[in-house]
Amino acid sequence: MALVLIICGVVAFTQLFGYVKPTAQQVIEDTLLDTSKLLAASLQMPLSSGQLYDDDYQRRLDAAFIGMPVIGKTQEPEYKNKNYSSFRIYVTDDKGVVIYDSLPEPDNDEGRDYSRWNDVYLTLKGEYGARSTTRDHSQRDGTVMYVAQPIKNNAGNLIGIVSVGKPVASVLPYLDNTRNRMLITALLMSIAALILAGLVAWWLKQSITLVTQYTSALAEDTKKPYFYLGHELNSLTNTIESMKHRLENRAYVTDYVHTLTHELKSPLTAIRASSELLEDDGLDEEDRQMLIQSIGEQSIKMQQLIDRLLLLAKVEQPSFKLNRQLTPLLPLLQTLAKDNTAKLQQQHLAPIDIYLDDKRVTETATLSPDILANTSVFADQFWLVQVLQNVLDNAIHFADSTVAIYLHSTAQNNSAQTVTIDIFNNGKLLPDYAVGKAFDRYFSLSHQSQSTDTTSEPLSTSSTEKSSTADTEQTQPSMSGNTPKKGTGLGLTLVKQVIEHHGGHVVIKNIQANSDDSSSNINENNAAITQYSGVMVSITLPLAKE
Repeated sequence: MALVLIICGVVAFTQLFGYVKPTAQQVIEDTLLDTSKLLAASLQMPLSSGQLYDDDYQRRLDAAFIGMPVIGKTQEPEYKNKNYSSFRIYVTDDKGVVIYDSLPEPDNDEGRDYSRWNDVYLTLKGEYGARSTTRDHSQRDGTVMYVAQPIKNNAGNLIGIVSVGKPVASVLPYLDNTRNRMLITALLMSIAALILAGLVAWWLKQSITLVTQYTSALAEDTKKPYFYLGHELNSLTNTIESMKHRLENRAYVTDYVHTLTHELKSPLTAIRASSELLEDDGLDEEDRQMLIQSIGEQSIKMQQLIDRLLLLAKVEQPSFKLNRQLTPLLPLLQTLAKDNTAKLQQQHLAPIDIYLDDKRVTETATLSPDILANTSVFADQFWLVQVLQNVLDNAIHFADSTVAIYLHSTAQNNSAQTVTIDIFNNGKLLPDYAVGKAFDRYFSLSHQSQSTDTTSEPLSTSSTEKSSTADTEQTQPSMSGNTPKKGTGLGLTLVKQVIEHHGGHVVIKNIQANSDDSSSNINENNAAITQYSGVMVSITLPLAKE
């Protein structure tokens, strides 16, 4: 770009200045033409009367048309400093013989025959007379331009010719000044253009680098760059983003189809086997009821798997957006606790207690505006309900006797206000390796063969064997026999995805009752649960800002 600018600058300067000199010569010729016409009219009477031949009259003309500059005066190309005439005036008779010449001796040519010079020769023939003659070959542009006009008497007859000459060198200072100004202007414009071109090149390079980095980091879900002055670059990044989403969606659908196909094999096999056994006429009523119950349980599992997989697919779409609105958490949690009453009764559990900063909140308690404001978040109510219901389903299914919800606000670094929802159940503890994998997709612990005395023994807070039978996705022996009831492995994954979209985070941890071990995971904000052992899911969300 710099090379192109330099070449264009040189060509433009050369071409422009090449037009300056011919234009200046045309201006000189035009000036000479006007001057010669004026002098022809002024000299008609002196030439007709013979006064032009008088020495006194010629001296007066010499004073007006002296051809030498005043010694000691500046020759700068400024009109205000010019005090001499650069014109040469000579007058010839009708034969072409010089009557008057403004040049001083020895250059004065009075009496010489100029009838063969073009300006006089053409004028005598009645044509436009002009010529250009080089007087000094050693001088830079020592050419003199002449334009002649006829002098006629009152009868219209040619009685003489006046010729006005001007050296081209007289305008050289002005041409030099113009050239210098043009050169400086061209240099300044070239420098400015080079600087601007450099800035544009730097901006373009940085923009292309950002696009390159964005393209290289597509797998890391990097936010696409935006260019305020780069419509084409924005179009490029939008196209790349669309291509990324299409490729991701295609791979996403393929992955989910494979997963769904794999996960549906087990319940379909169980349903098929149960239906084949039901065709046996020798099957007693108790076994028939067990098989019917097994078909129902497997059908429910298939429905849950499909429903959760569809919800998770929506959340994990690149174009997924939340419809946020101000949501008070306490009324929402109270509604969820009431809606799950039937499930609690089926599991023979007590009603869910809700605590606000270790103080139990009853159903009839009046919630003040301050309490509602301190426990409100900007959230998508649909997805938040899905998340809380998933966690409550796990807690109800796991719990031995108690499910509780603890709500409290916290301040992080004295700036970011958050609210934490702790959902606790006093079921079996999770094994250590399961705590770290609880939110992984399709991760689920199933009950393996257990000793018959496992369920009869009291829960031990230090029993690794018993804690390893816990399931992060609601797994327990079914009523139909010793067959374990395995979860979908998608519930907690959905919880994690939705909470992170809301700008929060979720953790799962074991709670050990009355433990003095510094390594035990005790929630210091919920002192009321330290008398129980169990599992707690903590959901932290940013508080709604005023």
